[in-house]
Amino acid sequence: MIRLASCSALFLILACKAPETPVLNPPPKSFVAILDLRPVAVSLLAGATQVFNAEINYPEGVRYMRQPVVWEVVEAEGGTISRAGLYTAPTAAGVYHVKVSREDFPTVTATATVTVK
Repeated sequence: MIRLASCSALFLILACKAPETPVLNPPPKSFVAILDLRPVAVSLLAGATQVFNAEINYPEGVRYMRQPVVWEVVEAEGGTISRAGLYTAPTAAGVYHVKVSREDFPTVTATATVTVK
């Protein structure tokens, strides 16, 4: 005949820790998100194009299907930029800014200066 232990006895058995049980490894260091933008400054003729590149690091064991960045031109009339980082300068001369942000860490941003002649 098999006898079942009471719940309290089973809890005691599970709660006890043998002295030779190894201590768990400490948690991994906190991940620090990095975003690198190239070029950081460029001079273009009105209407010209420039490719901007963003490089990011990834948490250990994580890969994305696409690079999680969002591009924008800071000034309303400062030209346009595609999802791939292709900037088209406006027809008006001036100093404009291209900003890139990480989607997975939105506070991590980088900005490039574009001088249009």
